[in-house]
Amino acid sequence: MAELGERADALHRDLTGGHEWLRLRYEPSFDPRRPASPDFQIPLKLDVPLCALPETALADAQASFRTQLEARRREEITRGVTLVGPHRDELRFIADEVDLGVYGSRGQQRTAVLALKLAEVEWMREKTGEWPVLLLDEVMAELDAKRRAYLMERIDGVNQSLITGTGPELFEQAFCQRARLLRVTAGQIK
Repeated sequence: MAELGERADALHRDLTGGHEWLRLRYEPSFDPRRPASPDFQIPLKLDVPLCALPETALADAQASFRTQLEARRREEITRGVTLVGPHRDELRFIADEVDLGVYGSRGQQRTAVLALKLAEVEWMREKTGEWPVLLLDEVMAELDAKRRAYLMERIDGVNQSLITGTGPELFEQAFCQRARLLRVTAGQIK
């Protein structure tokens, strides 16, 4: 999260012309320091520092997670849902001290998510040495012309991207000439 946060902040600053900074705040759904408690959700928001934990802390968190899974197993089977785990964790987007999930405009939210998505692509490329497949669904209609151009420039080197849109007019002409365009009409791909 720390590595993604740094990259996303730099990309977000580029996208906003340097007017906003972005911080990712990770909020775990359980407190790994408490082995088993009746209330498995943390009632207060935690601002967990994004730094590497020592191996012992990781082992303790894993043991705590296992204990909580075992303690809730019957209830989870009865309810048909997993109540403990990382799928219940939260990732908050904070821009200039504003929680975008609560107070951000739709444009601010989209910009923050786009910065994170581009940060993920860069991070995966660095870690694996290969480009990941990038999937973007209807992102162009949500962005202004400047941000669309920025996105096209950033993904130009990606080996494989699948980007959906309502029409090619949202994409730069040079990009469309290099891309393979598929049109879906009445369920048929052309």
